[in-house]
Amino acid sequence: MDVMYITARPPYPPHKGDQLIAWEQIKQLKANGCHVHLLTFVKSKKEGEFIREKLAPHCKEVILFTVHPLQNLLRSLKTIFNFKPIQVNLYFHPKIKESMMDIYKRINPAIIHMQTARIAEYFIHTNAPKCIDMIDALSLNMERRAKNESAWLKPLFLLESRLMKRYEKVILEKFEQAMIVSESDKKTLNNNKIIVNPNGTFITKQHLSHYPTITKEKIILFHGNMQYYPNVEAVVDFVKDVWPHIHRAYPEYKFYIVGKDPVKKVTALHGKENVVVTGFVEDICSQLLQAQIGIYPMKSGTGMQNKILEAMACGLPTIASPIALQGIAGRRGDELICTGNVKEMLAAVKDLIESPELQKHYASKGQAFVHNHYSWEENCLRLMRTWKGTVVQGNPEISEKVLVQ
Repeated sequence: MDVMYITARPPYPPHKGDQLIAWEQIKQLKANGCHVHLLTFVKSKKEGEFIREKLAPHCKEVILFTVHPLQNLLRSLKTIFNFKPIQVNLYFHPKIKESMMDIYKRINPAIIHMQTARIAEYFIHTNAPKCIDMIDALSLNMERRAKNESAWLKPLFLLESRLMKRYEKVILEKFEQAMIVSESDKKTLNNNKIIVNPNGTFITKQHLSHYPTITKEKIILFHGNMQYYPNVEAVVDFVKDVWPHIHRAYPEYKFYIVGKDPVKKVTALHGKENVVVTGFVEDICSQLLQAQIGIYPMKSGTGMQNKILEAMACGLPTIASPIALQGIAGRRGDELICTGNVKEMLAAVKDLIESPELQKHYASKGQAFVHNHYSWEENCLRLMRTWKGTVVQGNPEISEKVLVQ
């Protein structure tokens, strides 16, 4: 089965949610006999060479489009005239569309798979079997972010939310099938075409078996991409509103903020009241295995928080806000602690610190839950089943046998 797999960002290195999904799916697709023709965007030839080297072993071909950031910025101004979302205009280039159409005719793939609404424009009006992984409801993401932005940025994010909401409806009309990572985001978009396909995690029992026993330290940890606004908002507010109380009660504990590219707001926290900002770490599992408690007090964001799956998969007792947990379905309530406010969060931290038995309980229950319910193998199988339905829907005469060749 030849697949034209198109992403807005290179799947490697998988530092962001969309990159992680693409990276893991592409590896699984090859293992399942699919021939992936990857089309993606890079900022420079040097980056392109690196991406090609990493992706080539997993793809039939890797096709790169080099676009200077300034070009994207100029393209975004088209929103003034065409009323499409800024994010869509950022990624759309007419000449690249022509190239993509030529590539499509050459490959003649069984399916076109597009990742995120940002690049839907390239094939949205093409009469060919196509599926889009929206990942999350971008309109909701922008709306939530607007609530916490400064007075001069708030109108921009509200406008983008409204434009994206309208564009998401067009996508759901034009694409045969759409996917999303969480039931809550599907509910927001309110369309029966949408298939919920939760993420998996690379942290399996087999993966953890290669680690030596790591001694737990008195560390409370948050991890994630520290350029991502909801992550920045979460740690800045936590250090301001919650951490001082914990630090006074348990001065021997440290709060680790782990993740690449921390913005100035985050780096400014380093060294204050036992706060440690690590920046990028090569092996996140080592950090998670070393910590005593994971805490994820998200106030905004959409989709599924991979960071929570990773923490639980490593057996880290986890505390999280309701928004952080919106994409993690099937919980019974004893796998982690859900806290809705500062008072509940403080109580949860206190209970875990003072009860090693409670730590063991959440470590065991949380790890078993993730390992039993979230895997990239299952994610990829759902993806392929969706593709097959899309192809048959668009080509009633095609047989299942053809789809797996």
